[in-house]
Amino acid sequence: MTVSRIKLSLVFAPVALCLVVIVYVYSLWRDDRKKTEDLPVEAASQMMRDLLRFHEKRGGFPDDLQKLEGVIWEKKTRAFSVASRALNHRNYYYFYTRISPHQSTLWAIPTGNSREESPTWFLVVAPNTCRRWKGAALPLEQIEHIEPNPSLKELGSLGLIEQPVIDLKNQQKATGLFGAK
Repeated sequence: MTVSRIKLSLVFAPVALCLVVIVYVYSLWRDDRKKTEDLPVEAASQMMRDLLRFHEKRGGFPDDLQKLEGVIWEKKTRAFSVASRALNHRNYYYFYTRISPHQSTLWAIPTGNSREESPTWFLVVAPNTCRRWKGAALPLEQIEHIEPNPSLKELGSLGLIEQPVIDLKNQQKATGLFGAK
């Protein structure tokens, strides 16, 4: 009887050990996957590219982001907000404003649990240039109060710093506002 218990223990002990290892590895994988899903994935440059392609096709920037559907983006259900000028995508909040037919602004603000690890971007896009500002993640309470076309002073008070201007005509980075490269 004790011999059969020992044989049974020798069979179940490795099975139990394998089960514990599998459960542990799975929990690590699941936690890593959750963290990856929570990380904001910034796509401001792709959004800018799409806006510029729309401008090239239609001769001006769209009134709202929904106008990109069917022209640049494939048609699918997207959760637009703020009169179709805002969109949440992969833990980033994008807020678009058409200033004139040939100038627009775009905010890219990280959201989600890991938002502090990603930057906030503000872009002023024209057919030939793009001025960009970058800063830390804005507090979620400020998202409702952001200005569509803020002044340099307002951008500075939000902690955003101007980056080198992108010369879209020559596809090179030009000098920034204060001559910095």
